[in-house]
Amino acid sequence: GSLPPSKVPRPEGTRRLIVGNSCEKGLVESVDAMRVIKDQLEATTDDTPNLVDVAAQRAFRSYSPNVVADSAPSLTFTSAQRRRAQLLEGRAELRIGMPRVLSMYSMAPLFRSYFESLGVLSRNVVFSDFTSPTLYKEGAKRGAIDPCFPSKVAIPHMHNLLQVKHAKRPLDVIFFPMIDDVPSEMVSAIGHRICPTITATPEATKAAFTKEEDTFAKKGIRFINTFVNIGQRELFERQMYNDFRDVLGLSAAENRRAVEAGFEALAAFSEGLRSQTRVELDRLERENRLGIVLLGRPYHADHGINHEILVEFQKLGYPIFTPASLPLDEDLLERLFGDEVRAGVIENPMDIADVWKNAYSENSNWKLWAAKFAARHPSLIAMEITSFRCGHDAPIFAVIEGIVEQAGTPYFSFKDLDENRPTGSIKIRVETIHHFLKRFQDGFVEREEVTGLIEQELAGRGVDLMAAAHCEPQLVQIGLSRGA
Repeated sequence: GSLPPSKVPRPEGTRRLIVGNSCEKGLVESVDAMRVIKDQLEATTDDTPNLVDVAAQRAFRSYSPNVVADSAPSLTFTSAQRRRAQLLEGRAELRIGMPRVLSMYSMAPLFRSYFESLGVLSRNVVFSDFTSPTLYKEGAKRGAIDPCFPSKVAIPHMHNLLQVKHAKRPLDVIFFPMIDDVPSEMVSAIGHRICPTITATPEATKAAFTKEEDTFAKKGIRFINTFVNIGQRELFERQMYNDFRDVLGLSAAENRRAVEAGFEALAAFSEGLRSQTRVELDRLERENRLGIVLLGRPYHADHGINHEILVEFQKLGYPIFTPASLPLDEDLLERLFGDEVRAGVIENPMDIADVWKNAYSENSNWKLWAAKFAARHPSLIAMEITSFRCGHDAPIFAVIEGIVEQAGTPYFSFKDLDENRPTGSIKIRVETIHHFLKRFQDGFVEREEVTGLIEQELAGRGVDLMAAAHCEPQLVQIGLSRGA
């Protein structure tokens, strides 16, 4: 029989060359060598935080809020009171499904904590699976007219909830809110709106499952796609109350407490990411290493959307940060933006009016601000990811590139990503970027070392001059200035 390639004898003095390979493990010919590479990759990954993946996991976990629900009344006299008592008692058994898509990558902590604080059990808040080729192919038979893949993938996620999660254990409600605006730390912005395509996706998804027949009704599921303005808390509170008072038997007071619990979870989610990022940024500076700021949107944390490009950089030793994970510590913002604030260029470190006047799209605003942050931080480079035909990203391409490159900071981009995943091309691109960054980093480290040696030399000269000539310190400073 034929021998495998690794066992085929080769003429003396020749070597085997593997080309077109897209996996590090495919570069070796023995099990032991493969184990060494595997161990090295795991060690590098474990020591290199990927805040994009961290955010993707933490966004959907339970933040265990305190239950703020009303107690079931001991006495009921009217049909409305009896109905509400039944709904209160039934909350522990109610199962709510939500698709793991789009703005849920930033807002899921709020909604999950809202439901849990009202007595819905954590295990009964169910999200669809992360995007994968299998999930997409199984659920993409229902058409989507929009070319935006992050929007288009919502239909397969709904299919996953209906055909996988519901089949395993029935769902009572599927909640897919239409999010119009969100809260923001950004200042001097016209608005904090979500992309209209993303906002309308729940309605388009609903149409895909109700046009020929109402799949939700057929399965006994109540579909709720509340239009919400999270950035306007009082309005958001009323919107949630109007849509869920007859589902959960809500009172206005407990709805208000549940909304508060949701915002507390959202704050905890953000603060956890920013605290971890601050630790890593300080470490990068101490070790003269580089990290990558992903200039993307919340849903680019989904491996099925970003095609695991970020994982490839993580395996090479680059920590990855999201715009929302960048710390807002006062000392750091003062260091990076203080001079511009004092000069009147911007009013506040969170102001982007100097680079973009039409600041109404929240995710675009954050991309621009993160570009400014990366351009000013000595240990960060910028990498932009955009999805195919993204109308809000297109006008800011040149702006972002100008912000970053004007500061001498490396900038790379992966644009027009869609459902196709060219693994080999991505691998080659990542390796090319890594090669450049190694050269850039070598120069960065060398400059730091040279600067340190010069400072030491000048300090030594200052001591020698003062000791030998007993001159005034100000004369020594003049001499050092001339000598430098």
